[in-house]
Amino acid sequence: MEFYHGTTLSSARGIIENGFRPRGGAVWFTTNWNYAKNRAEQKARRKHRKPIVLKTELEIEKLRTSLGNGKIHARGGVVAIHTRLSVQLLQSNVFELLACPVALSQWVNHQLGLYAHNGVSRNHWGIVKLAHWMNNRMKSGTGNRISRQEFFEKGRQWLPAFFDKIPFSPEGLPIQHLQNDTIAVRVLHTDTQAAPHQASKVDIRHAKAIADISEGNPKRRMRGLQFLEKVGTEELFDWCVLHLEDESVDVVCNALRIMCRCDDGYTAPILPYAESTNRRIRAGALAALAKHAPDDTERWFERGLKDPAACVRMEVARLLPTLDRIEHQDLFDIARHDPNPAVKRLAKKRH
Repeated sequence: MEFYHGTTLSSARGIIENGFRPRGGAVWFTTNWNYAKNRAEQKARRKHRKPIVLKTELEIEKLRTSLGNGKIHARGGVVAIHTRLSVQLLQSNVFELLACPVALSQWVNHQLGLYAHNGVSRNHWGIVKLAHWMNNRMKSGTGNRISRQEFFEKGRQWLPAFFDKIPFSPEGLPIQHLQNDTIAVRVLHTDTQAAPHQASKVDIRHAKAIADISEGNPKRRMRGLQFLEKVGTEELFDWCVLHLEDESVDVVCNALRIMCRCDDGYTAPILPYAESTNRRIRAGALAALAKHAPDDTERWFERGLKDPAACVRMEVARLLPTLDRIEHQDLFDIARHDPNPAVKRLAKKRH
């Protein structure tokens, strides 16, 4: 099945070189491209980088068999894998991706019909120097001005034994600039031989929370997610998304409430739940959308405050104190005229 991973261009080069690494506890994949793109855009804003979506094929049951249930969590269209994954770049003719020694050496060897054992090494000084030069150009913002001619000349300067044999003129080189924001990779195998380390107190608490999340009892799954919030993790919102397709309504509502308390989030995985016929789920979804849709805040607040169900209006009204009263006077007016006294009180509450 096709899965996506949202990241930045610079991180994508690191993934190509070192594989997917579960730095925050897990590597996240989703079948929802928009969700992955939202995740990539948020990372890009935080790091001032270009957002990129990596596309790959994953066989979940095969991975579950080889890793065990404790290493993989999958629900709906979201997967969290707690181990390193090695990858192979499938789209290897892009300037932006060749700015790392692994991808660049693969590209040169492919052009010459060579393999790793008889071709140029990723550690060859010329490969390292050319990749470093390209990376500096990307960082300086002039990467889109790297021409085939310039790339070919640098290659002949630092890798003459290989570039002199490439059977293409500079204009005919099979290389181009990135045309879209989705890149195909192949997961080769899992690397479970991680370096041993002494578990810290936070590691132990995090592992306990993950164990609860894996439980069959809905109350344990709710407790696990709440414990993750208490421990603190950058991936809390993603863990919440993993629970949105849980069979227990209580677990789904718990995940949506925690989403509202997350500092960062994405709208794509929440949108379908705004149409739920279950009032509790719809309330949590509309509140989460009002919190995490900065470009469409007023729309989601208005929709929640005009919902026929009082519990939905209450949930959204709780977020009113986070808004500027002057800028969003019309939303406060809607709440002040609500037939439910509790909603009226929330409209008067100060942050």
